Amino acid sequence: MSQSPLSEATDDRLSEMLFQGEEVEDEFTVEGARVAVTTHRVLVFTPDGDGRRFDHADRPNVLDANVETTGQDSYVEWGVRTGVYGAVLFGGGFLLKTSGILDQLGAANPPENTPETGVTELVSLLPKALGTLTTGLLVGGALLVLAALALVALYLSSRERELVIERAGDDPMRVPVRDDDAEDVARRLRAAVGTGSKPRSD
Repeated sequence: MSQSPLSEATDDRLSEMLFQGEEVEDEFTVEGARVAVTTHRVLVFTPDGDGRRFDHADRPNVLDANVETTGQDSYVEWGVRTGVYGAVLFGGGFLLKTSGILDQLGAANPPENTPETGVTELVSLLPKALGTLTTGLLVGGALLVLAALALVALYLSSRERELVIERAGDDPMRVPVRDDDAEDVARRLRAAVGTGSKPRSD
């Protein structure tokens, strides 16, 4: 994190966005983004960002400034669902395999006096069908559990720290940060704007 007065900055694109009579009171540079507190607004300029390159909020609408760790929550939701389904399937297959039902059915023989009917064929086919079902449950459950772990890994890789500037009536302004000084930037922003907010910890 570095502080650079706007009047001394080599890139004056942010200064071109000031209103007439608007003056910069404080400015910070964080991970390629420039955050300026003026007499009227809080300005965020990210010339190399993927989203909006310029955003702002009137000072009375700025509610808070904190550093948060965020990620793709949808990965967690799908990971939990997939993991639950996988555990249920794998558990069902494991119970069938360890219960001894398959062995009992395999050892069962129809009575000697029973004529060759569909009952005899059913008794002979049932162990094979249950064996196939058990294998399917075990394999399917294991694959779903692996998929759940992969989704959790994707969520962890998507996590990043952001400087979050909350504003009334609109979505917060978010700036990706990696500096250890990001908390200090948030604190100085709160002090400059006068929100009276307290830092949050994740």
